[in-house]
Amino acid sequence: MPERAPAAFVDLVTTAERRDRFVATGHWDDQTLAGRAALHAVERPASIAVIDEGGRYSFGRLAVDAAALAGWMAERGVGPGRVVSIQLPNRYELVVAAVAAQSLGAVVNPLLPNYRARELVNVFTTVRPAVVLTPAVHRDFDHRDLIAEVTAASATAPAHVVVGGRPGPGGVAFEEAAAGGGRLAAGRADAVSEVIFTSGTEARPKAIMHTEQTANFSVRVAYSDLEMTGSDVVWMPSPMGHSTGFNYGMRFAVYHGLPLVLQDRWDADAAAEWISRERCSYTLAATTFLGDLVASAGRTGADLSSMRAFGCGGAPVPPPLVDAAAGCGIQVLRLYGSTEVLVGTWNRPTTAIDQRRHSDGRSMSHVETRACDEEGRPVGLGEEGELHVRGPNTCVGFFDDPDRTAQTFLPDGWVRSGDVVTIDADGYVTVVGRRKEILIRGGLNIAPREIEELLLQFDEVAQAAVIGLPDDRLGERMCACVVLAGDATLTLDVTVDRLRRHGLATYKLPERLEICDSLPMTASGKVQKHVLVDNLTGGPR
Repeated sequence: MPERAPAAFVDLVTTAERRDRFVATGHWDDQTLAGRAALHAVERPASIAVIDEGGRYSFGRLAVDAAALAGWMAERGVGPGRVVSIQLPNRYELVVAAVAAQSLGAVVNPLLPNYRARELVNVFTTVRPAVVLTPAVHRDFDHRDLIAEVTAASATAPAHVVVGGRPGPGGVAFEEAAAGGGRLAAGRADAVSEVIFTSGTEARPKAIMHTEQTANFSVRVAYSDLEMTGSDVVWMPSPMGHSTGFNYGMRFAVYHGLPLVLQDRWDADAAAEWISRERCSYTLAATTFLGDLVASAGRTGADLSSMRAFGCGGAPVPPPLVDAAAGCGIQVLRLYGSTEVLVGTWNRPTTAIDQRRHSDGRSMSHVETRACDEEGRPVGLGEEGELHVRGPNTCVGFFDDPDRTAQTFLPDGWVRSGDVVTIDADGYVTVVGRRKEILIRGGLNIAPREIEELLLQFDEVAQAAVIGLPDDRLGERMCACVVLAGDATLTLDVTVDRLRRHGLATYKLPERLEICDSLPMTASGKVQKHVLVDNLTGGPR
């Protein structure tokens, strides 16, 4: 199979007029991830860049290792438009690989460590990586055999760099690949530098393209809007194979020269120790991480008062959890984000507590948001509509997917999110649900998130997801899937009665209750509702 031309990685949606305006206003500049890493290495080489379970690494060390790996990659043809796939857990070597690839003008392709052959064959067939980095073995799974299987199935032949173990046939150990010398280049800011596949809540993943300009604008305004300083410490438990961990963990820290504390295996008690010991002050993570951490602090009494900016989104964040977090020193700042627009709205440290409990924040600086009806017309204040986002933060299209690119990106720069929101008079956005998750029962639309947030207020319920199951007469019937807390019990009759007393309309009441041991989740903490539907209907496996 012939290699795909580098020209395929181009900005598909930004007009010349918008590009010129972003450059003229300084929202897009020539700063790059590798350039910032090199700058920090020169100005303060001994400052800590990364802390992981293996040690502490300075910016000077990061620059040396990234330059050496970049030299090895360049010898194997890596350059502008070529893809470097990185399937590594949260550890120092991932940061080295990302900086190295970007310095060459290559396209970095972060991948979740739990991807297996089905996902990777799709990725490799789509972007045809020149280099792939994986662990030898991670959580008792051998990635060397996996890559051999995937390259054969996808008719690709990337160079395979193996971290933390003996390389397989044709592979090379990371230590060998990063053993040379060299100088870290800056790479290009205006070219596509990331291609990130959506994490699995949709059946067919999108390959979302960002440039250094879109991604670095986003981490700059986040730093400013959250009132960050050089004394802040980034803690990242979200996998860096996902946009959350990659951009708002690794990129955020390296760009601003902040220490990056990486946690690989999730353990709430260990997380509390990391935060307390390193005085971590910022993260972006899903509700699951927050809830577990708060519970741990309640058990152990850990000092989490340094955590002044816990960005949280991607799933409902119950108001009582915001309050409970505050009780153990964590300031929760709810947000709205996606891989397409990165973070579009975020509560600020100065936001009133009631807004932080109930809203997902207001637009990031220099970013616009609006709620629209199905015809694309803005709706009134407080009315439900699809969230549209526009600004220097938005991605530049879906790789090799012109149909979905055209459906998502409007000619005047607005990006359709598929998420249903309300926006109040002060500009605060509250996510109500997702158009693609909207249930239609007898011709009436139901937003699952509304019911999920009510279920999460039940003392018996630890986790909740509302799904639609096919019905011949009504189209869909609603099913509430819940994970119970401790030894609690719950019945459908009790559930319906409580929801009815909350004032919920009859057509929104669940007609089935499923008690689950756990909910299937992506690595970034989003419930995989299509898996729940398949499990209950005997659909695709």
